Amino acid sequence: MTTRFVGVIGVCVLSVAVHAQTGTSGTNALMHVVDQAIAAELLRGAVAGQSVNVLAQSPDLQRNYVIGVIEQELVQEAARRGLQERLDVQRALLQARYQILVQALQQDVMRKVSPPTDAEIQAAFKKDKDRWVLPPAYRLLVWVADSSNTNAVAALRAAAGTLPPDAQRLTSAGARLLLADTPEVWVTEQDIVPEIWKALPSLQDGESRVFGVQNAVWLVRRLAYRRGGPMTFEQARDLIRAELLQAKQQQEWNNFVEGRRRALGL
Repeated sequence: MTTRFVGVIGVCVLSVAVHAQTGTSGTNALMHVVDQAIAAELLRGAVAGQSVNVLAQSPDLQRNYVIGVIEQELVQEAARRGLQERLDVQRALLQARYQILVQALQQDVMRKVSPPTDAEIQAAFKKDKDRWVLPPAYRLLVWVADSSNTNAVAALRAAAGTLPPDAQRLTSAGARLLLADTPEVWVTEQDIVPEIWKALPSLQDGESRVFGVQNAVWLVRRLAYRRGGPMTFEQARDLIRAELLQAKQQQEWNNFVEGRRRALGL
């Protein structure tokens, strides 16, 4: 039985690979909506062997690891004390289970909704063109370090100015790259702290400046500026598609709940 099951899985995987390579489309194409939970488990297993090396090289992951270990220990201590037997704890666990199951059901219902067509996207754009406005934005390179790390802070301050920051030197000093030089990523006012946003107009493209942000020091390098203005259809397409899909998914869920309510006679 096990051999036969594995064989069926292998045929399915081969079928997916063939369609992916040939680019088959139309009614004969294999249609499959990715199950996010299964994909996440597969990816988790794929990177498990590399996790130790990645953990050793990343201070952020190390902090998250410590938090995870402490949380696990606290949960185990609660279990050793028998706290899971308390009525209020059982009631809270049951309520959490209900919420998780309902959320999983909602995702299962919504994931089967077909995406909006190009005609629907174009119609939505033409109906309300004034809504789709491109906000002013900057392309930025951002390095950050904890204020307590004197070596990293000194390296960030030394890198301020018009020369490109030395990435190797900053990394060696303990600074972290928060935002890389990515052409398609634009930072708007809502994406960054107000004091930095207000200072960006006074910087020239290619100029870096150091800012204090709570318990950290940031080195911000302005790379380019984009004026705000009306979006073209191509610029708005993905935003409209996402908005229409979300609306369709919400409507599908509302219809599902309403159908169950009527079936129960409520």
